[in-house]
Order: sequence, then C-alpha cells, then structure tokens
Amino acid sequence: MGVSETAAQTCLACRTAAGAFPQDEVYRDERVVAVVAHHAINPGHLVIVSREHVRNALTMEPDLLCHMILVAQTLGRELLAAVGCDAVMFVFNNEAPCQTLFHAHLHVAPRNTGDAMDHRLGTEVAAEARARMAEQIRNYLHRNETKEQSP
Repeated sequence: MGVSETAAQTCLACRTAAGAFPQDEVYRDERVVAVVAHHAINPGHLVIVSREHVRNALTMEPDLLCHMILVAQTLGRELLAAVGCDAVMFVFNNEAPCQTLFHAHLHVAPRNTGDAMDHRLGTEVAAEARARMAEQIRNYLHRNETKEQSP
C-alpha cells in the first residue's frame, strides 16, 4: 500500500520511514524502521514504525504486527546490554487518549527499578467485578464467534 504525498509530508512516522532522521536510526528492513524516540521514557527508548502507513496495531495486517513484535524482541534483547537497563517494555498505543501519532508504531522502552514509571498502574479490582467483566467479554466473544460461523 502506498502513502499519499501529503501523508508522507505531514506524518512524522512516514517521514521517519522515508529516512528523514538517519542519525536516529538503529534498524531498518523492508517493513519497519527503528529510531531513538524523540520523547523518551528512559535513555535508549526506541520507536519501531511501519514503513507502510497503517493507522495502528488494531488495523494492521497480522503478519506486519508479528514482524514488528519480532523486531522489538531482537532490539529489546540488545537494549538490555547496550544501555544497561533492568528490563524492556513494549507498548502499542491504539487511538486516543494514548496515541498521538496516528501511524502504527511500537515503543521499545528500557526500564529501570525506581524510574518514573516504576509503580502499579490502575487500581485493584475486586474478584466479583473481575468475574462480571470476564463474563461480559466472554458473552461478546461468543456472540461474534456465532456470527462468524453463520452461513
């Protein structure tokens, strides 16, 4: 799928994929480019962008999604040694409020004990509420499975 000339000029990720920031690149192949993040969680934070203009991980083809994860796994292993971090976090943001760049990209962020993100996210959910939510999701999934199996 090609990218329109307008998208290529206005989309930061399209410009990145086209090679606009060669000094920031750490990896490039026929499907993705990885660069040092412009806004980093910690030093060494990378962003993997698809070379194809795809809105987010929820809209991309499964093989591209898998490819991005495999590249992240390889780069994540290297980051552990390259920057001396404790761990690596992979994050896809899919639509607002988290996503601000509407072009598929995967964050590969070095993490350290005690860094700014070293805290529990969310609030504790009671067992009854978890069970209700699981049932709601299972019911929805079952309805969709039934629709897909209908002639």
